Amino acid sequence: MYAPTLTWDLDAILPGGPVGQAFEAEYLGVKGALEAILVRAEALSADPHPAVLAGVLLDLERVGPRLDQLYTFAGCHAAADAVSELPVRAEARLAALGAMSGRCWVPPRDRVVRMPEASFEALLAEPSIAHMRNMLLSDRKQGRLRLSDKEESLVAQLAQDGVVGWGSLYDVESGALEVKLDRGNGVETLSAGQAEQAMWAPARAVRERAFHAVRAAWSTIDRRCATALSHITGTRLTLNDRRGLDELEEPLVQSRIARSTLEAIIAACREAQPLLSRYFQAKARAVGVPRLEWYDLGAPLGEELGGVSYEAAQRTIVHQFDAFAPGMAGFAARALREQWIEVEDRPGKRAGGFCAEVPLLMQSRIFMTWADNDKSASTLAHELGHAFHNEVLFEVPAAQRRLPMTLAETASTFAEALVREASRAQAQSPAQRLRLLDGALQDASAFLCNIPARFELERELYRLRREGPLEAAALREATTRIYSEWYAGQLASVDDLFWARKLHFYIPGIAFYNYPYTFGYLFANLVYAHYRPQGAAAEAGYRRLLRRTGDEEAEVIAREELGLDLGDVATWRKAMGGLADDVAEFEALVQ
Repeated sequence: MYAPTLTWDLDAILPGGPVGQAFEAEYLGVKGALEAILVRAEALSADPHPAVLAGVLLDLERVGPRLDQLYTFAGCHAAADAVSELPVRAEARLAALGAMSGRCWVPPRDRVVRMPEASFEALLAEPSIAHMRNMLLSDRKQGRLRLSDKEESLVAQLAQDGVVGWGSLYDVESGALEVKLDRGNGVETLSAGQAEQAMWAPARAVRERAFHAVRAAWSTIDRRCATALSHITGTRLTLNDRRGLDELEEPLVQSRIARSTLEAIIAACREAQPLLSRYFQAKARAVGVPRLEWYDLGAPLGEELGGVSYEAAQRTIVHQFDAFAPGMAGFAARALREQWIEVEDRPGKRAGGFCAEVPLLMQSRIFMTWADNDKSASTLAHELGHAFHNEVLFEVPAAQRRLPMTLAETASTFAEALVREASRAQAQSPAQRLRLLDGALQDASAFLCNIPARFELERELYRLRREGPLEAAALREATTRIYSEWYAGQLASVDDLFWARKLHFYIPGIAFYNYPYTFGYLFANLVYAHYRPQGAAAEAGYRRLLRRTGDEEAEVIAREELGLDLGDVATWRKAMGGLADDVAEFEALVQ
């Protein structure tokens, strides 16, 4: 075992927690730095001298990692102790700093967009910010997405009591949710995250009880969730209308992919529906039901390879990373050994999992809840992939770490693929092979059905919101309709409260926190197919690709590193190349 405990070390970031002297001192330091930058930023002339504007940009680059680290620190404490008010207060204070940071960025970005071409060329020639070239070109290109300087500043100020506030309310409500569930040892009071883990239990009766218990708990706050979602969506809709954009334009720019790429991905996912329908039908036969219920989608089949304890999973992941890239294995061992990871199964934790960067220490922190199953092992590999991506990006300046979600999911999904594919070679029986195939096809159905449905549901939110406030009943109906269509009628039931319990819909700063996962999954398959045959040379090429992800367009990286056209549906069909064989083998094993 590499990790000495089940909990992480946050004192290495700042001792004393979110009410400690170290946090307060750093908070005040960042606040003072931002206040000073704001004065200088708002004093910029309409066409500032390149050196003056460069100075503001450099100061913003310097303070950014400090603010990010404070966010990570407070967010980690809040996730690990969702019932305490102290971390929530710290998060609220940081939301105010985030709003101030947003205001600081408004004037320099406005000048970059509106300055004469000659002035912009002079700015690009400024030696001190040569590493910001791609960022500045992107900002200038995105000028059409921006309102006036004053309007953007007002938007940044209002966000704290607007979308950020509604997102924070959702965090508080979901974190405090209690679920009454009998997992086999009597009724327990669990957090939403603990209870959701039970929906992956081997026993169908436990999965069914967990499904209904989780829904019962979320139904107590579904109207509040609908209200929060209504205001978050309504704010975005108003801003998009004022800027003359549709709901996808800004997310696509943030994701750093072209609309044609997204359209090609969705088209390829629709093409995969017949294959995945065969998988769902075969799984229903294996479970012994005419059609799968929602809580059967994650039902484990077959037989474990042996070892889904936290200790065994650590050894397996490090070993499989080592088979591809020794540097990845050494990194993962270090992350485990130095207590970057929180996995303890206890009440009072937030649901879900994440990886957050600790940039000043050049570290990361990983949050999840361990459940002694394949899903937990896969999540750990996924989050360690994110952490390795952070490690690579720490090699470049902060301005080149603007990682879009699309490419952010590449390393994490790649890490999962390494562990999954290597584990298949270890399967010693048909039952073990069935377990691994089912896990791979669960992932495929999530990325190729669930997430495209999630994407379509979010688009539906904008349509519904334009008609009036979002209501729980309408959201339940839309969820059922859209998921039934994407699963091609193969499900006997749909979780019609999925819209309420899915955190991704409530993240204030990012709309469409969904399709990037499908991009990452499929792009990782392409990356894996490209680098795996290269043997010892693979790690260097893989690191080079990851270093480019924080500063360049996805289409450029794919073309120059992999020789692929992301706007071609055929590229994404290639990324699904092994799906037909996996489904056929799964059907044979079930038969």
